[in-house]
Amino acid sequence: MSHTAAPATPWGSPGPAGRAESPESTPAAPGNSRPPEPPRHQRAPRMAVLPLHALLLASVALGCVGMAGALAGFWWVLPVAVTVVIVVLVTAAARWLRLPSALVTVLGLAALILALTVVHVSDHALLGFIPTPGTLDAVGSLWSESGSFVARQSAPYGHNAGLALVLSALVGLVTVFMETALLGLRMAGLACVGILALLVVPALTLPGSVSIWGLGAAILAALALLAGSRVWGATRLQHIAPTPGGLPRALLVIAGVLAVSLLVPTVMPGFFSGAFPQGSSFNSERAAGVGPLRAVGQDLRESERVQRFSYTTSDGQPKYMRLMSLSDFSQPEFFPQTDNLEEGLDGLADPETNPVSRENPVTTKVTFEDYNEHWLPAPYAPTEFTGIGDEGWSWNPRDLSVFSAGSEMSGGTFTVTSSAPRATPDAMRSAAPSDTNGDLADYLRVPDETPESISSAARQLTEGAGNDYDRALALQNGLRHNFQYDVNAPLAQGYDAGGMDSMGQFMETRTGYAGHFAPAMALMAREVGIPSRVAVGYLPTAPVSDSRGGELFQVGTGDAHAWPELYFEGVGWVRFEPTPGIPTTPEYAPESGNEPGQDASGQADQTPGQEPSQPQEPTSGPTDEQSQPPAPETPEQAQEESGTAFMIPLWVLVLGGVLLLLVLLAAVPRLMRGHRRRARLADMADASLSPRERANAAWGELEDLSVDHGGSPKASDTPRVRARHMAAGIPAASEAVDRIVSDMEHASYAAPDASWKPSASAADLGTVRDELMRRADRCQKFRATWWPASIFRR
Repeated sequence: MSHTAAPATPWGSPGPAGRAESPESTPAAPGNSRPPEPPRHQRAPRMAVLPLHALLLASVALGCVGMAGALAGFWWVLPVAVTVVIVVLVTAAARWLRLPSALVTVLGLAALILALTVVHVSDHALLGFIPTPGTLDAVGSLWSESGSFVARQSAPYGHNAGLALVLSALVGLVTVFMETALLGLRMAGLACVGILALLVVPALTLPGSVSIWGLGAAILAALALLAGSRVWGATRLQHIAPTPGGLPRALLVIAGVLAVSLLVPTVMPGFFSGAFPQGSSFNSERAAGVGPLRAVGQDLRESERVQRFSYTTSDGQPKYMRLMSLSDFSQPEFFPQTDNLEEGLDGLADPETNPVSRENPVTTKVTFEDYNEHWLPAPYAPTEFTGIGDEGWSWNPRDLSVFSAGSEMSGGTFTVTSSAPRATPDAMRSAAPSDTNGDLADYLRVPDETPESISSAARQLTEGAGNDYDRALALQNGLRHNFQYDVNAPLAQGYDAGGMDSMGQFMETRTGYAGHFAPAMALMAREVGIPSRVAVGYLPTAPVSDSRGGELFQVGTGDAHAWPELYFEGVGWVRFEPTPGIPTTPEYAPESGNEPGQDASGQADQTPGQEPSQPQEPTSGPTDEQSQPPAPETPEQAQEESGTAFMIPLWVLVLGGVLLLLVLLAAVPRLMRGHRRRARLADMADASLSPRERANAAWGELEDLSVDHGGSPKASDTPRVRARHMAAGIPAASEAVDRIVSDMEHASYAAPDASWKPSASAADLGTVRDELMRRADRCQKFRATWWPASIFRR
C-alpha cells in the first residue's frame, strides 16, 4: 500500500488533521502514517469544565433578564432556574468524566426531561420523576393550556402553569444547545446564538419589552462567553495565526443582540400591521388574543388600506356600521359576549323580543369583499336581516349584534333594516335617571381596577351638571379638548388599547385613539351613574360612484372605529364621540368649550407655557343616525393634518446608523487589504521601479497571502525556509512560489546586474492565492477575505 505525505500548511500553520507544523518540521515521510507531534505551545488547551459551566449558568441567567419585560412578575424564575441548574449539573458531571461529546448532549436532554417532569408534572410521574404515558398526557394538557392562555391574554403575561412549562422547556433547550456549542464544539460564537434566541421571544411578543437592562445583560453574557472560552480553553486549536480576532467577533455579537431586540420588532409586520399578540397570527386573520379595541388600532396602523365591504342605503346617507358592543370592563382584555345568544334571526323582527323603535326605517344593502369577522356590520338599531338565511346565525338581545361561528363571508351580500333612536337634547335632559333600573346594573358596574384618574376626572368634569345629558356632554367634550389623537404612540409606549391596564397610562399621557377614548368615556359615565357600553365598528365614509351610475360607500381598515353608547330612559342607547381625531360630533351632542378649571385628566388647567390641544370646530348640519353628514375624515387623515402622523422613531434611526457603522467598520480591513494588493501588483508591473523594488513587492504580497490564510512564520526563518513550508502546503503552486522567492533572493543577495528582471508575475500570485483559498475551510476563507491577519501585524 502506498502512502502519501500529509500536505503542509502555510509556514507552520495547522494541517488538516488539526496539528500545527513548526517551521523546522517537514512533511511526513512515505510509510509514516502519523504526522510529527506539534510543539507543546501549539496544542489545544485543556478545558476547565467547572468554570466553563459556571460561566454557562451565568450567561443563561443574564440572557433571561430580557425575558422579564414580557412577563408580569417573577413567577417564572424558580421553575426556569431549577430546570437550568439540573441541566448544567448533569452536563458538567458528564464532561468531568470525559464522556463522548455526543453522549453529553444526550444526557443534557435527558436531564431536561427529568427537570421538567419533577418541576411541572411530578404528580403524574412514577416516584415523582420517572415519566410515564400519563406524564406525557399531562404535559400535553399544560402545553395546550399555555397556547390558550397566550391567545386569550395580552402581554405581559401573568402566572400560568402551562406557560411556566413552555418557558422552562425553551430555556432548557437553549442551555443544552449552548453547552454543546461551547464545550462540545468549542465554538463560543455559536453559543452566543442561544442568547439571541432568549431575546427573540420577548422582542416578538411585546414591543419595547426588552429593556436597557435586558439588552445590556444579553451583551454582557455574549461577551463573557467569548472571553471565558479563551481563558478556560473552550477554543479549537487555532487554524489561523494569532490575531486580534476577539474585537470583530465581539462587535458582531453586539450588533446581533441589538438587531434582535430593537430592529427586528420594528421591521416585523407583527407590531405595526399585524402579527403575534399584536395582530395577525399564522393561521388566521386575527390572533385570538387580540381584543376588538386593539384590533381597531391594528387596522388603523395598516400601511395599505384593505377594502372590507361596501354598502348602499335607501336614504343615500353614510352610516356608522356597528359590529358589537363591549360592556364587561373587568377582563384583562375587553371582549364581546358570545354566550346566551338567541339562535336564528327571526326574533330581531319581533317587537316583543326586540322592542326598539321602528320609525323612519332605513334599508342598507351590504356586499362583502375581503371580510372574515364573526360579526355582521349594520347601522343601529337593526330590526330585520334578509339575504343571509337563518342557519348558523345568532343575535344578542342586549345590544342587537349578530354573530356567526364562521368568519369567511367574502363575496356574500345581505340587507338590513334599521331605525335609529330619536335622540334630542330636550329628550335626554328630561329623561329620568337610569341608575335605579335593575336591568341596567351590568352597564353601571365599575371594576375595582379602574384607575383613580378616571374617577377624579369624571367627578371634576361633571361638577355642576344637573342631569345625565349635561354630564355626558361634559365628559365627551372634556376628552376632545384636553387629549390628543395618536394611533402609534400607545403601541410604542406599551399601553395599546384593550384592557384596564391601558387606561391609567392613557389618562397620564393624554394620547391615544378611539380604542382608548371610547372606554375612557364609558367608564367615566358609569362613575357618575350613567349606563354605558362601547360599540366597535366602522365610521361613515364618503360616497363613490358605482358601475350603474349610483353611489355606494366603501369601508376599509382605515375606517375602523370605537365609540361609547350611553343609555337614556325613554330614548335608548345613544352614541357620543369623545375621540378628537373625528372632527364632527352628533347634532344632539355639540362640541363646546370646557368650564374654567376643568380638565379631563382630573387636574387643573394647563400650567403656564403648556400648549393645550386645539379642538376641532364643529360642523353644521344634522349628524344623527337618521340623517348623516358627509363622511368625516378618518382618524388617519385627521392625524396627518394635526401633525401626528407616524414617523420613524428616533431610536430606529440611531440603531440603523450604528448598524451601518458596524458594517462599514467590518469592511475596512478588506478594503485596506485590497488596496495594498493592488498597489503591489502595480509596482510589479512598473518598469520605472528598480528590479529589487519589484521583487520585494511580489515577496511582500506572498508573505501577506500566507499570513492571511493561517501562516505563522518565525522571524528567524530565511525566505527559502518559509517558501519551502508554503510550497509543501500548496504543491500545485510550488513553481509560482519558487519564482517569487528566487526573485527576492536574487534581488537581495546577487551581484548587481542591470539586465536582470524579475521572472515572477501577477499571475503567479493569483495562482498562489487560488490554491490557498481552495484548500482553506469556510472559516479560513471568511477570515482571509473580511478580516485578513496581515493588516494587523504591521
